[in-house]
Amino acid sequence: MLFLLGSGLLFSCNFASESPEPTAETTHLWTWTQSECPPGTTWIPTGSYQTGMRPPMPYGIVDTTGMERVENPQQHCEKALAQTPDASACWVQTDLADPIVTLREATVEGYCMALRPFPEAGPYARDGLTTWDAQQFDRLLESGAYGPRRMCTYTEYEIAVSGPESNLRFLYGNEADPTKCAESQEVLIGSRPDCQNPETGILDHGAVTSQWVHLDEQIVEWACSENRPCRASGGARLDARNPDGSLSMRYVVAGGTNRTQTRQAPYTPHTFHDHGQPSGPEGCDTWGWDDGATVCATPDPRYRECAQDPQLPQCEELRKWESNWSELLNFCQGRRITDCLNHGLSKVTGSPVDICPGSQGVLGPGQGR
Repeated sequence: MLFLLGSGLLFSCNFASESPEPTAETTHLWTWTQSECPPGTTWIPTGSYQTGMRPPMPYGIVDTTGMERVENPQQHCEKALAQTPDASACWVQTDLADPIVTLREATVEGYCMALRPFPEAGPYARDGLTTWDAQQFDRLLESGAYGPRRMCTYTEYEIAVSGPESNLRFLYGNEADPTKCAESQEVLIGSRPDCQNPETGILDHGAVTSQWVHLDEQIVEWACSENRPCRASGGARLDARNPDGSLSMRYVVAGGTNRTQTRQAPYTPHTFHDHGQPSGPEGCDTWGWDDGATVCATPDPRYRECAQDPQLPQCEELRKWESNWSELLNFCQGRRITDCLNHGLSKVTGSPVDICPGSQGVLGPGQGR
């Protein structure tokens, strides 16, 4: 069902929970009319959920730390899987290993999360984000130019990607199947139909690339309890505080990737790592390739109201938000995150922004973390 809003902008309401590939005609899409979520996002209801990696652990681990020479360690995967009961995934651990988040109870207020990693379509960016870039992405969303969109917290990410009720070990199920989220430079964001959570419809997250999120109090409580080290492989304590009592480490990277040799558990949302504090634009040319971005949003009743009656006066601001968001997504598809952030921040500040002055190049696939 289509609705024409006052300025000629076309919005559509989908009464099913399907998530078609976004195009110019379907950019403004509600997942269902009862939702108060922006287009392109799915609704996660308020509740307390069991989330985290349910036992037994599904990994056969190849530990490279004792090897004199690390050469083709994947050749040891078959043996590691055979020696590990119930294992369905091989994890070739590097000299650093990030935590697997175990089963815990977490509570969330109702929220919305993007069905696809940013920018929702097109090829994955050739670069990734440092902590500095994550801060700039946060700044972009906090500008208010894109309505209620914001960075997700880790807990929101984990619940939505694993499924609030199903809490799957991996994005798509409880048994690892690397073919579902196979790596390929030619495969576009959200175009792997099997690389999807069957409960929420979320695609790709934590199984193709990992994503930057906000560190939140609930994951800090888990990480700093029961004799856990209270840190990820970045080394800094996660419970360090600012003078006002807020967490001093604001950004972490959630979820694994589709690579086997990695410091974070592959294929799953139940893992995270940190990169310390934002340090400014230094290091812009040493980005990894696998850490992307995702977007959550705070529900706004206007999305439901304007789907039902697009002539309401409160729909005008919503139209402006969605027009801004569509423009940003279209610009960012196929470009470096650097260029995307420069473009978006220049738009919202009204003056040229260069977050990485002098940046000359990016790393290719496999050269990142």
